[in-house]
Amino acid sequence: MSKKILQRTGTGILSLAVLAGAAIAPAHADTTSNAPDNVIVMIGDGMGYNHVVNTNLYETGQSKYITAGEPGAVTQQDGEAVQVYEDFNLLAMETTSLTSLANGAKYDSSAAWGDFNWAKNSPTDSAAAGTAMATGTKVTNGALNTDPDGNVLKTMSELAHETGRSAGVVASVQYNHATPASYAVANPDRNAYLEIGDSMVNAEYLDVVMGAGHPLYDDSGEQRDAKYDYISEDTFNAVSNGQTDWDYIETKSDFEALANGSASSDKIFGLAQVATTLQQNRPGDSEGTLPGEVPFNDNVPDLATMSEGALNVLGTNNDGFHLMIEGGAIDWTGHANQTTRNIEETQDFNKAVESVVDWVETNSSWDETLLVVTADHETGYLGGAGDDPNFTEMTGTAGELPTVGWSSGNHTNHLVPYFFKGAGSDAILNSTVGTDEVRGNYIDNTTVANLFKEQFWTEKSDTEEPAEGDIPVQAEIEGLGQDGGDNQEPGSLVLSVSEGTATLGNQRNAGDRLRMTGDMPSVTVTDTRAQANGWSVAGQSSDLTTGKEKVTADHLGWSPHVVDEDHNSIPGSAVRGTMAGGEGLAVPQTLGQANADNRVGSTELAAGLNLEVPVDTEAGTYQGALSVSLFPVD
Repeated sequence: MSKKILQRTGTGILSLAVLAGAAIAPAHADTTSNAPDNVIVMIGDGMGYNHVVNTNLYETGQSKYITAGEPGAVTQQDGEAVQVYEDFNLLAMETTSLTSLANGAKYDSSAAWGDFNWAKNSPTDSAAAGTAMATGTKVTNGALNTDPDGNVLKTMSELAHETGRSAGVVASVQYNHATPASYAVANPDRNAYLEIGDSMVNAEYLDVVMGAGHPLYDDSGEQRDAKYDYISEDTFNAVSNGQTDWDYIETKSDFEALANGSASSDKIFGLAQVATTLQQNRPGDSEGTLPGEVPFNDNVPDLATMSEGALNVLGTNNDGFHLMIEGGAIDWTGHANQTTRNIEETQDFNKAVESVVDWVETNSSWDETLLVVTADHETGYLGGAGDDPNFTEMTGTAGELPTVGWSSGNHTNHLVPYFFKGAGSDAILNSTVGTDEVRGNYIDNTTVANLFKEQFWTEKSDTEEPAEGDIPVQAEIEGLGQDGGDNQEPGSLVLSVSEGTATLGNQRNAGDRLRMTGDMPSVTVTDTRAQANGWSVAGQSSDLTTGKEKVTADHLGWSPHVVDEDHNSIPGSAVRGTMAGGEGLAVPQTLGQANADNRVGSTELAAGLNLEVPVDTEAGTYQGALSVSLFPVD
């Protein structure tokens, strides 16, 4: 039997199945008991702190996050929360890409607040930023889920699918624009819209796609001669004519019906009747006007309606879902330095957040759902007065356009806000990578995706359902004080199971019995507790059965093999193996143990299995399961 020493493991509930003559996939540790079933990531594309301030000033005349001061002495002012997400947990997020880093733009708090022009140096684009957030890997600008070596990266949508969940993307811009595409498919060129659009339609792991990009409508929502800029003619015809497995919707009333709960399908492709954006690119000069004074397109849904509809579809999956919702045109207003339409787009995004919060509290709970509200980068270098492009204070009066200035037509390297609430929040709070002198603790844009890949969802993705007729057994680790009680020790005590199946097949006659032998998959105990008296591992088997026939577990025995990381026997850990006959493994037996002196590190337990079968037992494939439990020694 090959041995596998596991040195990096998690804590939680374990199961080990041992079968005679049949295969079963081993279960793995549930590494995070509060891992969210549902994840909703809402990205205000380009929405830095000051974009939130811009809208808050217009709505209330005051805001949190306002900065002021000379370079090197910038401070952040206090204020009252205005938006629902401002009462969530808040960290900052660093946004650089490989392109940024290659050009010396690694985030530096002192540089960011000591030199106003520092933030303009080689910022990320939305493709690289979205890829980092969706995959946990930084790439060069312009690339979608493809690293510089051409390797395709796994997105959160794909991870959701692998773990039995549903996945979707929603955007207020083209459905295959950089940010929704980054949570969907791989392409080295973010501008290959037709390729990306076709890939999204054909992606098996997407269950909802909604956005703009309709070939038959212009930016005012009026019909026009077809322009297949974002979806190919063949693909559009196939989707809209019911020739794919997507249910297609496009009218405002269709989206509203979906939002109101009439989800008749679990796979929806929604293409709003507009060319590029729901509202931002509509005709009409908004310079100097107040939000809404230029009439909105009235034939398209708002982002809140699309979000509610997507949630109603994805929420039918009892195993959970991942949904990315993008307020994509906030970024477009930043590039165009449009103060009024920036407020409009941010308000539309904020309304969508409110609708999502209502959906969670009505249809789910914060115990099973994580909601993130953030940005991929800041756009436009929005700040104080335009005639003083420095860290000047933003001011405003409720109901009037704030006094602001735009210092760029591009993205910047400043930190962006990362608001979050729900299951898994503590793990995010404990994953910061630095502290900014103005915005406080911050994470990287790769942090949370890697948290899901390495902790929250990784074990579920490795677990397969047992084949029909297999019998898994689950064993809880007891006595560790994992609830934070008085028994909790620093460090952890972890049980993990190697891959493999124990199949007894080698046999020889032994008097009036048939003796079968096999090897049990190795079990590893990793002990990193600061102080403890030792540990013990116990095992007990079910009877082995096929149909109505049975070989009782008292005929199943084992011989121990207990080693350290160098495969040396552990002094004091040997226990006498239970041989077939007597009680065998029908009752709990000690499989391995360690004392205070030899417990630390990774210790491997394995065994040779023995099954003594009465001679009158009928032939067949018998199966059962062995439960394994880890106990700390008081």
